[in-house]
Amino acid sequence: MAITIDWPTKVISVPQADLTLIGGSLYELDTETVFRQPINALMASEVGIAFIDPILHNTTVTVAGTTFARTIEIINGYSVQFTPDAQYTVRLAGSNNNIFDVESGILVQNQVQIISQNSAGLIQISSGSGLSAGQDTKLTEIHTELKSIEGGKDHSWFMRIFLSALAGLSSGHDADTPKYRDQANSKDRIDASTTSDGRTSVTLDGD
Repeated sequence: MAITIDWPTKVISVPQADLTLIGGSLYELDTETVFRQPINALMASEVGIAFIDPILHNTTVTVAGTTFARTIEIINGYSVQFTPDAQYTVRLAGSNNNIFDVESGILVQNQVQIISQNSAGLIQISSGSGLSAGQDTKLTEIHTELKSIEGGKDHSWFMRIFLSALAGLSSGHDADTPKYRDQANSKDRIDASTTSDGRTSVTLDGD
């Protein structure tokens, strides 16, 4: 399926099949590649060229080293509807736009819920994290420290061990072979041997 325009009624239809499934009933619409570009193609088609434009577009603009996001505006009385009329949510991404404008009749309101992410400070990130150089360096340092705490094991591996020791079911204490289970009670995270002097061996499983 693809975006269609009913030129006489000025309705732009966006099919669910063109959306990106994020999870559950949440979808995302890339307003640039999935919305604006197909509409531009329809505007330039043999049929569309005879009608007034449905959208106005301002591309990304770089000012003092910061690239501000594009804007997409529905104009000339056109409206946008998401199909089918069902209970799912669509998050708008990739631009500042007026697609969410129900009061002006731009969005055809049905069971589909729309999440607008418009922001006066929305900027376009072409690469990297969008952090400053100092912030990126600090984040990298933290990541490096957590990735290999000891013996090549990362923080999540050790957290599973800690959780087992602190809150997992245990057994074998009376036989000097204490074992501590994972939260699902599916395996031993800690398998030890002890004497009156303390531990003599420990096997850990944080995977």
